[in-house]
Amino acid sequence: MTNQDMTEMTMKIGDTQVAVEWADNEAVKALRELVKEEPLTIQMSMYGGFEQVGPIGQRLPASDSQTTTQSGDIVLYTGSQIVVFYGSNSWAYTRLGHITDQSAEDMKNLLGNGDVTITIGLEDEVKRVARDGADMQTEDKSMPTRVPMEGGTKINMYFGDTVIPGVLNDSETAKALIEKLPITQHVSRYSHDFCGVTEDLPYKEEDVHYGWLNGDIDYATDAPYFTILFEDEDDSEQYGYQVNIGVITCPLSEIAELEGSFDVRIELAEE
Repeated sequence: MTNQDMTEMTMKIGDTQVAVEWADNEAVKALRELVKEEPLTIQMSMYGGFEQVGPIGQRLPASDSQTTTQSGDIVLYTGSQIVVFYGSNSWAYTRLGHITDQSAEDMKNLLGNGDVTITIGLEDEVKRVARDGADMQTEDKSMPTRVPMEGGTKINMYFGDTVIPGVLNDSETAKALIEKLPITQHVSRYSHDFCGVTEDLPYKEEDVHYGWLNGDIDYATDAPYFTILFEDEDDSEQYGYQVNIGVITCPLSEIAELEGSFDVRIELAEE
C-alpha cells in the first residue's frame, strides 16, 4: 500500500481531528480494511499518566519490537489494543503512526484530562466540522463560541451606525482578505446569518469544513459568500463549504438584532 493510500485514513480524538502520519505495515493495512465500510470508534481509558488505551475489537497482525514512545505516537499493543501517547514509555509494540499537528502540551490537553473516544475512518467518511481543533468557550451563550485567535487581526465592521468588532485568524483565506482591507461588502439578513456574494479568495482544502460556531466569520467556497453566523450552530453540520476566517468579539445579540441589508464597511481596527 502506498503512502498516498495511507493518508486517506483519518483520526479524531473526541471532537478534534488530528493529522496522522501512518506507518506502512501489515497492521495499518488491516486497520484500514477494518474502517473501510464505516468509521471505528474506540472507547479509550487513561493509563499510567502517559497514555490512553482502548480495545479495537479484533486482532490485527502484530510485528512487535522494543520501542520507546514519545508524545503523539500511536501503537498496537498485544495485537488487539490501540494506544495513543501523551508521554513516553518503553515496551514491545507495533508502530501504527504518529500525530504530527499537536505539540506535547496539546496531546496532554487532549488525553490527560479524562477518558476519551477516538474515531478512525477514511477521509470521505469522517467529515471535518467547525469545532474540530477550535478553541471554544461554552459557559456564556450570549458570546461567540469560538475564542478569538491570540494575536489575530482586529477589524471593525460597520452596519450603518452599528459597529461589530471581530478578529481574523491566520488562515490563507483570512490573510487574502486582510490584504484587501478596507472593503465594502454587501450582506443581507437570513435566519442564522448575514451573508453576501464576495470576491474569490484562496483557500486550502484542509480548511474547508461543515457547520459553524455561533459568532463565526466564514468564507463559503460554493458561491463564494462572506458570512457572519450568529445562531443555530447545533444544527449547522448539514451545511458544507465553510472556511472559518475569524469571529466577532461582541455579544451575539448585537448582530442578531439587526434586520435588512447593509453595505458593510470592513476596516482594520485601530490599536
